[in-house]
Amino acid sequence: MNKLRVSVALLFCSFELVFATNILIHDSQPGPFVNTSYDALTTFVLKTDHIAPYIRSYIGNGNFSLASSPLGIESSESFMAGVYDHADDDIPRIAALPVWNEIRFYNGIHWLNDTEPSEMSIKLYEQKLNMYDGLLKTNYDWVDSEKTTSIEVTQFISRANQNVAVISFTIKPHYSNRVKIVFSLYGRKEPSRMSLAKLEKVESGTVNGWPSVWYPGFMAVKGVHATVNRGSGELSLVSISRGRGTVVAEAAVIRYPVTLQNASVKREKRKDYVAIEISFSCSADSIYTFYKYVGISSSSESNKPLETAKQAAANCSKEGFKLSFNNHKEAWHKLWQTDILVQGNQHFQTLIHSMIFYLLCSVRENTQFSIPPMGLSSSGYYGHIFWDADTWMLPPLLLMHPDIAKSVVMFRHRTLKVAMRNAKQNGYRGAMYPWESDELGEETTPRFAYQNALYENHVTADVAIGQWQYYLATGDTQWLREYGYKVIREGANFWVSRAIYNGDKDRFEIKNVVSVDEGLIGIDNDAYTNAAAMKTLEIAVEASDILRLKPNPKWAEVCQKLLIPFDATGNYHPTYENAPPSTRGSVVPLLSYPLELPMKSSTKRNDLQNAYELLRRSGLGVMMSVTLYPIVAAEIEDTILFNRLFEGSYKDFLRGPFNVLAETPQSNSVNFLTGAGGFLQQVIFGYTGLRIGRNGLEKKYKPMLPAGIDKIILKNFSIRGKRVDVIVHNGEVEIIMKDRLPYR
Repeated sequence: MNKLRVSVALLFCSFELVFATNILIHDSQPGPFVNTSYDALTTFVLKTDHIAPYIRSYIGNGNFSLASSPLGIESSESFMAGVYDHADDDIPRIAALPVWNEIRFYNGIHWLNDTEPSEMSIKLYEQKLNMYDGLLKTNYDWVDSEKTTSIEVTQFISRANQNVAVISFTIKPHYSNRVKIVFSLYGRKEPSRMSLAKLEKVESGTVNGWPSVWYPGFMAVKGVHATVNRGSGELSLVSISRGRGTVVAEAAVIRYPVTLQNASVKREKRKDYVAIEISFSCSADSIYTFYKYVGISSSSESNKPLETAKQAAANCSKEGFKLSFNNHKEAWHKLWQTDILVQGNQHFQTLIHSMIFYLLCSVRENTQFSIPPMGLSSSGYYGHIFWDADTWMLPPLLLMHPDIAKSVVMFRHRTLKVAMRNAKQNGYRGAMYPWESDELGEETTPRFAYQNALYENHVTADVAIGQWQYYLATGDTQWLREYGYKVIREGANFWVSRAIYNGDKDRFEIKNVVSVDEGLIGIDNDAYTNAAAMKTLEIAVEASDILRLKPNPKWAEVCQKLLIPFDATGNYHPTYENAPPSTRGSVVPLLSYPLELPMKSSTKRNDLQNAYELLRRSGLGVMMSVTLYPIVAAEIEDTILFNRLFEGSYKDFLRGPFNVLAETPQSNSVNFLTGAGGFLQQVIFGYTGLRIGRNGLEKKYKPMLPAGIDKIILKNFSIRGKRVDVIVHNGEVEIIMKDRLPYR
């Protein structure tokens, strides 16, 4: 996974929005407001009226998810936090849940699901994602010979109840006939496996534009059940992950009108399939609405997942669609009380909302689980946890939703013992966090990339720095003592054992690593790795001082003498010691941000200029470091370079119509939440000039806004238990302190 190879083609990607004019957007709570030329709610809505080509989006509540589909009724991928399989000779993978969303419709001639959607058969098409309400709605007319059926599908995964999803299915046949609707739960086909735990080389192609190695894990169905009552039916399915033993239970309550004419309701049950089929005589231009209330629970969250799933579905069914949706909507609206408001560019405002929305769909409070690069949207990168979570996605959450950010840092604490065992197995002390982690914290990097598992050690520093940032953002000393310090301490101990003392030069060195620029393998004294290790050692000493604990004296000794490669003649940081000119600029702006390595402004400028020249030669590649480079340009107050890098940091990665981010400009591997996290950091820290320090939010640099953006407001952000509004306008930044909140 070479995440640093990048192209400079700056192309605008089109995406469709809903427009309105001359409306005032303002906070419903006391606080700042922004005059705009558009309705605020339109910047939460993404829609399309073309059924093809189709690039999927997804919805989720941080516990489980559902990928969108063109018609809204097809079998779609769904993933649950912490649910992985582990087949023989393969690596652990996030498992696709058994299908729970599919609805089949028969118009008396054909099944809608069996027809190929096209603009000839699907008319008046519209699919709309309302990010403010967390709602996906699909409307269209299905034209099949002389039979036309108007259809509306509404889907949400409850933010108010982590175990609930709801689907409403409404039809208006423009004919009279006998029709059928089938509601089902069923298992998926087990994927063809690759022996990624053993294969030194893999010839990987693509499937629908995705790397073929990224197939999802498998849940084997162990039991199904169905009952039918007047006006309702109940389905349940129990599955277990291959090789892991995690149980997932799914339950559904189907509600249908008791006034259906000549209704017949049948149960169908096979080994891994259970369904309720409703057939009835429809009347032309009458409207019929059906509801599917779904409960899903796993053994990682409940000792009795089937009972939990059944109860969740039953309770939701009793509440009904309106109340369930209102509870869900209110939960999303509460999250959106914290927001980033933009004046001057509606497209940019909508882009920011989509990045926040997709990130929140894959993480929630109180889970002790982290975020894969594609979140819960897919099985991209096998659902493994990388440094992406700690370095790219965590920082925006720290200030926007610290209670949710806590889940990310607590995952690393939960898996600390595994990381300590990994260090011991590799001949080191302390904790050696895996390059790719499964839900248990085990090293799960495929064999063909195993050099990263052994030598891309900067991840351990990234984890420790993330723990420290959480403490700085919350000021929660009790948490630091009980959890964060232990991770930081063992990370520092790892670096003491990993660094080698060079007596001839009186310095410590870190040899034989894989750089952040992963094409650089087996190098010595990588600039980012050494600087991140140094920062870990520094914060370990500082954290010890805060907690009045005695630090390991080796921490300061190694820190003071650890080599950070620097070319004094050229006044820049080489990517690693004795690096050739062809690598100049790679990675090193990350020394300025996020590592905040002290250096002269002229050095920072040279590092960034070298990186920019490398981008021009090599291209953009993955949406990672390029998202942070504008922050460094703002630090050195280079407006021209800032705006060039700003445009290059997102436009080529954007895929319409739902503003999903591709991993690279050339791919459709979406939803790349790492890129979203990096870009949100650019907005939060780059445009404001603020940093999180010992005193909370600190004004360290002058603010800078992209051309065409007049004002940015960070609304209801959190810092050390207080709410703040941050306003950037006319070259100034203002921090307005608001209410104090208890730690959660």
